Amino acid sequence: MSETAKNQVSTEPAAASDNASSRSGEIAPSAEYRGERDDSLRAHFRFVWVTLLVACALLEYGFDKSIVGSFQAMVGFLKVFGYEDPRVPAGWNIAAVPQQIISSFMLLGAFLSCFAAGPLGSYMGRRWCIVLGTGLLVASVTMMIVTTSLGLLYFSRLVMGFGNGLVMTFTMIYVAELSPAKLRGISYGFMTTWITGGSAIGLLIANATNNMDSKLCYQIPLYVLYAMPAVVVATIFFLPESPRWLLLNGKEEEALKALTWIRNGAYDKLALQSEFEEMRLNALHDLENQSLWLALDLFCGTNLRRTIVCLGIGCINPGIGAMFILAFGTYFFKMVGVVDPFKWIVLTQWIGVIGLLFAYYTLDRWGRRTLLLMGSTMCGLSMLALGIIFSVNGISKNTMSILIIFLVSWFQFWFNFSVVPTVYLTSGELPAQNLRAYTSGLSTGFGYVFGWLTTFTAPYFINPAELNWKGMYGYIWFGSTFLVVAFIWFMVPEVVGRSLEEIEEMFNKRVPTRDFPKYVSQNAEVARQEARKDLYGEKSGVMHVEGEKRV
Repeated sequence: MSETAKNQVSTEPAAASDNASSRSGEIAPSAEYRGERDDSLRAHFRFVWVTLLVACALLEYGFDKSIVGSFQAMVGFLKVFGYEDPRVPAGWNIAAVPQQIISSFMLLGAFLSCFAAGPLGSYMGRRWCIVLGTGLLVASVTMMIVTTSLGLLYFSRLVMGFGNGLVMTFTMIYVAELSPAKLRGISYGFMTTWITGGSAIGLLIANATNNMDSKLCYQIPLYVLYAMPAVVVATIFFLPESPRWLLLNGKEEEALKALTWIRNGAYDKLALQSEFEEMRLNALHDLENQSLWLALDLFCGTNLRRTIVCLGIGCINPGIGAMFILAFGTYFFKMVGVVDPFKWIVLTQWIGVIGLLFAYYTLDRWGRRTLLLMGSTMCGLSMLALGIIFSVNGISKNTMSILIIFLVSWFQFWFNFSVVPTVYLTSGELPAQNLRAYTSGLSTGFGYVFGWLTTFTAPYFINPAELNWKGMYGYIWFGSTFLVVAFIWFMVPEVVGRSLEEIEEMFNKRVPTRDFPKYVSQNAEVARQEARKDLYGEKSGVMHVEGEKRV
């Protein structure tokens, strides 16, 4: 039994017997009894398995980012899509324009998919949107394997981005809408592990094939990408649809059935019905207040604040220079003379995986704001240090290589420990329920736009045939990190441990950013009274009331 449940039972002397009676439907428990909840991972093993299976699709995104960046340093790939260049260590290089398009078109496709996320999510549901995204991923991988044309390669990257945009958006939404409030953080940690782990595994495979002097050096890693969509498609039809989406579409019985299945006895009868009622009342509120043109609601009333916050959160990853490290890490290592760049970039990526494992413990304990502020600051400082060591004369080649590897590893650790999972988590839990697909899609798309700008412009700064700034490129990202930290400090509220409905209530009542942790939700009490009425035939008599601040 969770600590919360223990406390609830201890405040009501007759709780144990009342709870037993409520389960049998014979006698209603006392009015003070709020239901029994077990928020342990063991009690929610169904939810954990659903998260792990569905989030498997995210491995493709991380895998793709790492291997495509590595392709640009593979001789076998460069012989097909590049040119001979005696100025670089390998003797082969790729022009800046193809380099830009290969990396940036995936992000452009993901951005375009975000415009479709809202309408698709409203009418197709969360599961079918994930299936559609994985189908597009399979098509794009096939094109990349067979083509020797830059034109078709560019198109395949666009399709890959569109598919990844759908998968990223709806996997995050699906898990957020199934998750118990107190396990939402760790569930996003699980999902982010697939992204970071996918990058690490992709780099290992790319390292194993990079010395092949043929197309197989990049085709073999691409073949591996078929595995993830196969797992998702084989399992997702056995999983329930989001109960919150079902409620928005008037399917109350299916919603209760889905919620009952996913909770699997972790909550007793009253607690489960209370959670369902809170979802139902919130869905009714959203439906009553939405306009005919749902997308326009993003910029009206209290939704405007949510939209601005989520757009800013979507820009945190590119704003601290993450796309530079993720998309061009291997190429950067090679151009600055790091020996065995493939091996060292693999090491830095696995250090990021270690950082992510620490996030499991902190996501639901330290809070969203603390992690975002801490991680962004540390990543910015690593970029500053990278610029400084390339501005100082007299550093030996070996010392320089050690410093570069250390700083990239430092960046990877903090980025994966406190930025990546928190960014995805926060942008998924802040939107209004009826606008979640629209807002999350727009947030992801906005981040992809700035990520695209990074991948499009970075080659001009680091390519030896262009500006050749090398590590001094880090100064740009140190400067942009100031803006990121200021935005988090003033705009991002703390919502750790809150249900999605509580978060929406606080935004609807215009609670100041600093006061979110002190706010006491009243809608949850309304939902509990409605649940008692449904279960035991009691008269509720409770009206929707304004919340108050805890003193």
